[in-house]
Amino acid sequence: MLAGFQVNVSHQEIERIVSEVEKWYETAQEQAGVEWLPTDGISNFLFNDLGYEDMDEFEDAIQGSFQDFLGAFPHIDVREEGEKVFFKVRRPEPGPPRKLRMTITSSKQLIDTTFLKAPDAHLEVPALEFSVGADQKRHIDSLYNHVVAARDDLELHAQSLGDTSEERQAILDTVQGLTSLLDVDTPFEIVVTDPSGLSDFRPMDDVKVEEGPL
Repeated sequence: MLAGFQVNVSHQEIERIVSEVEKWYETAQEQAGVEWLPTDGISNFLFNDLGYEDMDEFEDAIQGSFQDFLGAFPHIDVREEGEKVFFKVRRPEPGPPRKLRMTITSSKQLIDTTFLKAPDAHLEVPALEFSVGADQKRHIDSLYNHVVAARDDLELHAQSLGDTSEERQAILDTVQGLTSLLDVDTPFEIVVTDPSGLSDFRPMDDVKVEEGPL
């Protein structure tokens, strides 16, 4: 799926916009049952909700027209009817269950690799016996930011525990381990358990795919 994206979705603002478009479409379909929606409603909501002053500033942020932005994603169809533009979001079809394995050898690789974590996928770092479970939400970001987000969530959880808690110390040890991983002093493996086959890396060059029962 990521190979078809013509914009850099590892930028968190872009990921947020795409997610809002998908949620807007899903809600409208559930409530009204329509297949095609006008782009005016969602674009006006987005530039106001995200804090842009006007449509021009919003389109500067997405580097072009909203119509072209939507058309850059393979699962979003766009069509014109007179002066109005409509869009439709197609749900990706699940594939066979699989595991994705990737050996990380440099910080640059972490930064340059975009990872789409499917809602039901688990990401593991065997070297730390650490995993990020399924949270029923798709998440797209650079691998570097995936690791940073996991570390920050753990650190926040540790702060809620007592200073003398053994669990707190174990969590802080993992936080330190994740921080060290970002420098990639030693190569390490990332393993993604992908039941729906909807997770993806870009580029896929260094990814080993193992299809079959998980």
